[in-house]
Amino acid sequence: MAIDVVVNQRHLQIQLKQLETVWHTVINGYNLSQAATVLHTSQSSLSKHIAALENQLKTEVFVRQGKRLTGLTTMGTALMPHIESIFAEIRTIENLSLDFNNPNVGTLTIATTHTQARYVLPEVVKEFKERFPKVNLILQQADPETIAQMVIRGQADIGIATESLLHNNYLRCYRYYDWTHRVIVPSDHELAGLESIDLPTLASYPIVTYHGGFTGRGAIDKTFSDAGLEPDIVLAALDADVISTYVGLGLGIGIIAEMAFEPSHYQNLTAIPVDHFGRFTSWMAVRDDAEIRQYGRAFMELCQKQFNN
Repeated sequence: MAIDVVVNQRHLQIQLKQLETVWHTVINGYNLSQAATVLHTSQSSLSKHIAALENQLKTEVFVRQGKRLTGLTTMGTALMPHIESIFAEIRTIENLSLDFNNPNVGTLTIATTHTQARYVLPEVVKEFKERFPKVNLILQQADPETIAQMVIRGQADIGIATESLLHNNYLRCYRYYDWTHRVIVPSDHELAGLESIDLPTLASYPIVTYHGGFTGRGAIDKTFSDAGLEPDIVLAALDADVISTYVGLGLGIGIIAEMAFEPSHYQNLTAIPVDHFGRFTSWMAVRDDAEIRQYGRAFMELCQKQFNN
């Protein structure tokens, strides 16, 4: 009887490994090499797991183009919701166990943009570390699309960004805060002191702003394009500090996120409110299929409290 139990447990572990392989292959865009890296194993090992599962099911799970996986078959599509449910429950049970035994010990990984990490999160991080000194807090900075993928793949517990998070079925999103852009110019600039600037006037000056895909740059480009204007973007950067530095050197006028303007750091610059590019919302996102640790929820509560006081 004991031998039968051990054999059955081993068989269950193998089946779970096969299902885990399918899951990670799908969320990593059918890239076996990438899935193998996430699972800390070899590509050939994953291929064997997939082959064994398909042999057991007596049908293919993946559509193939040569040796490359390109999508799910009808069977694979039907299988995925059940695989998601299984691993959601496993992750939830693991987190419940950890919270019960060591509620204030562990690692919390936050994937976010430089703008959030540099200008928005410092006070939250400070308060969080005071409350949870034994939690190892990791801030991973990336572009919005990468942030979404990091949360989906389990490389980050929480993602914080403006773009890319809402448009993903694997993520559950929570509103963080709203923001707009500001135009920044040297204090002695001819535009300094204005309460607003129209689009044609903005487009008539060389502009320093964000790189494509960051901090509302897409909305900036679209707004000018819709108005039939072609702005002269003389420099694009990922960081508002870099933008502010070059505006201070006279390279052009800057367009940055409102939370990124620090007058105490750049006393030679002044900011002018603009609403041409719209109002944006920064979101916090977690995996939709499992609960995170209690201290992760506490971090999100601190974030929301930050803008509700």
